[in-house]
Amino acid sequence: MDRVRRRVVSFPATVKGVPAAIVEAVRMKETDGDLVNRFGTHRWSNEDLDPVRPERRNWTAWNFFSYWIGESWGASTWSVGSSMVAGGLVWYDAMIAIIVGLLIGSFFLVWIRATFGPWGGLIPVGIRCVLDMVWFGIQTYFGALFLDIVFQCVFGHSWTNLHNSLPESSGTTTRFMVAYFLYWCFQFGSCFFRPDQLRWLITFKACTIPFACLGLFIWSLVRSGGPGSFKALAVTTAEGSNKQALLAWGIVGAINNAINGEFGPLIASEPDITRYSRRPRDQILGQLLAAPWSASFTAIMGIIAASCTGKIWGTAIWNPAGILDAIFAENNDPKTKFAVFLVAVTFMVGQVGTNFIANLIPFGVDLSALAPRYINIVRGQIICCIIGGWCMVPWKVLVSGAVFLSCITGMGIFMGCLVGIMLADYFFIRRGNYFIEDLYTSDPQGRYWYFHGWHWRAYVAYVCGIFMPFPGFLGTLGVKSMAAKLGPAMHLYDIGYLVSTFTAMAVYTLLCKISPPDNVAEARAMPFEAMGKKEVLHGLNGRNSEDVENVVVSEDKKM
Repeated sequence: MDRVRRRVVSFPATVKGVPAAIVEAVRMKETDGDLVNRFGTHRWSNEDLDPVRPERRNWTAWNFFSYWIGESWGASTWSVGSSMVAGGLVWYDAMIAIIVGLLIGSFFLVWIRATFGPWGGLIPVGIRCVLDMVWFGIQTYFGALFLDIVFQCVFGHSWTNLHNSLPESSGTTTRFMVAYFLYWCFQFGSCFFRPDQLRWLITFKACTIPFACLGLFIWSLVRSGGPGSFKALAVTTAEGSNKQALLAWGIVGAINNAINGEFGPLIASEPDITRYSRRPRDQILGQLLAAPWSASFTAIMGIIAASCTGKIWGTAIWNPAGILDAIFAENNDPKTKFAVFLVAVTFMVGQVGTNFIANLIPFGVDLSALAPRYINIVRGQIICCIIGGWCMVPWKVLVSGAVFLSCITGMGIFMGCLVGIMLADYFFIRRGNYFIEDLYTSDPQGRYWYFHGWHWRAYVAYVCGIFMPFPGFLGTLGVKSMAAKLGPAMHLYDIGYLVSTFTAMAVYTLLCKISPPDNVAEARAMPFEAMGKKEVLHGLNGRNSEDVENVVVSEDKKM
């Protein structure tokens, strides 16, 4: 194993045809010189992975409030709820599912190396990298839809009649691909910033996107005279089926999609933002004021608006871009054109903030963890923008509300296991106490080294968490022998995020109780989260959290 690890670490320098000068040029400058580590072996550190310096901790309570408002009031949150109506749920059933689902998800702490081991953590990090790229493509797709509407308002028939030279098998048109490329270029500039440098974008989105959502919602209500009614899922099933049971499964599945589609991505990326909090209480206050209600409110607006569009046009439109497109097609007088233009531009700019905060930053951090000596957060974000924006081909898969829900459900079973394991480790096994310096070492004597850098308990729990919903996942990919439609396997898959999360959590907790990892007793002997007051910070060793706050405030006053 040691020989394999040495080969992995030295791999870039051994690639044939790559001059040593080039390898050295892309190597990141060591930034962990000030980080006190009792082992002195740093293979897992760079500027973006180390504890954040106090002068860069500039996120206030207002910034965290803006984060949740801006991300909750957006196209993807609107679409999570409204796509349930487009898929067949009655609007008030979908509303219940959204409220329950978004109230469940509330905590997530990412200590992947502590739970899976320094080397074992690379695989879960790689999984989240893939999901970040998928979501980046989805959000870019939404942004391109809004840019297409902007061009309709500005150029009229010159844009809508643009000749299509792409085959039908491509799943898109020349017109949309031009909009997609231009929007991709528009947001590419955000790749060169870090979270502490682009707070203004999050604030701008929080101050503008709610008005766009409210305007679209109010127009839908006024135009339709109130929400319509849709047949429940049970009505369309085979004769003799238990309609109530099927409707119940539909609601439970919608709760799963609400957690996975909205809170899943936001909570997974939240620790990458909260580390920039000026004071610990800033991120707590900002999130308490916005997180419990903002996403639910937006998703409910999307549900009611989708129901209203069903009354207006006979088809439930599950995304705000589709509603704007239908409004413009129905009436393109100057006043309507200007209103549609403003709403589309607001959503379009907002999507840049969503992609930056929820996809680019997590991917940049994750990729830098995979190769800390060669990739920092900026380089990682550029890679995500290129691969996620084009290799994920979102225009080919996101063609309906049903496909959108299937997409987020499939991704959820892989992330849910990680969430469950890390929650169990934090709350039930270590009581919130982690030794930061041991997360940056490759020394076998480290507290989280386990067996050659791998934590077998975490991987057993991960496999168990995926095992139950996985047949249903294969069924959605066309392997019908693994999961019959509306059968037990598909029901488990419909609630895959919940099943995988709680199964992995239970198995991990049980294994750690039966066979406790080394050094767990040391963490459990401390009061809950006692180590949080003894952070290892650059130049602040031995100071507690209040000292850190004073330093940050002092730096702000100097500026």
